[in-house]
Amino acid sequence: MAAEGEAIAYGGREAAPVDIRFATPADADALALLSQELLAFYSLPVHYQRSYMAHVIADKAFREPPSVEILIATGADRAVGFLAFNETFALANCQSAVFIQDLFVTRKARTGGIGRRLMTRLAEICVERGVTQLDWTADPWNDKARSFYESMGPLLKSEKMYYRMLGPRLAKLAERGDS
Repeated sequence: MAAEGEAIAYGGREAAPVDIRFATPADADALALLSQELLAFYSLPVHYQRSYMAHVIADKAFREPPSVEILIATGADRAVGFLAFNETFALANCQSAVFIQDLFVTRKARTGGIGRRLMTRLAEICVERGVTQLDWTADPWNDKARSFYESMGPLLKSEKMYYRMLGPRLAKLAERGDS
């Protein structure tokens, strides 16, 4: 198990203890702030105020059964990163797998080992649950993320293509019905 309170240096400051734990609804505001920073990193607009995002996160992310699980990294009385993931079951091969939705560490805390600690804790969770497959995506232009992921030794699955359908196109498909 990951060491709780292990000190990690970040932002050029003295090392501070960082804890990795499952997020709770009480973390919704911190997760909203981190999500806004994630959107800014990708140069995407932030469409909602943080208070609204926190409300939606508290309401939607912590339902039973959970649609997403979130590990949060906290240090110096603030959140410095998160890892959101889903566990799925592949019917064809009768195996569970985990898919990482997002892994994000705030800019000031990067290179302090927090991303690796989040990934390590998720690997521990997978082993505890008997999950033998962990999947995620990375943007081809994000060399730092790709280098970070490749340092852990994953198998690159280049034979797969990733598809996404959003809003209007999703609604258009739904309107077609059986036709």
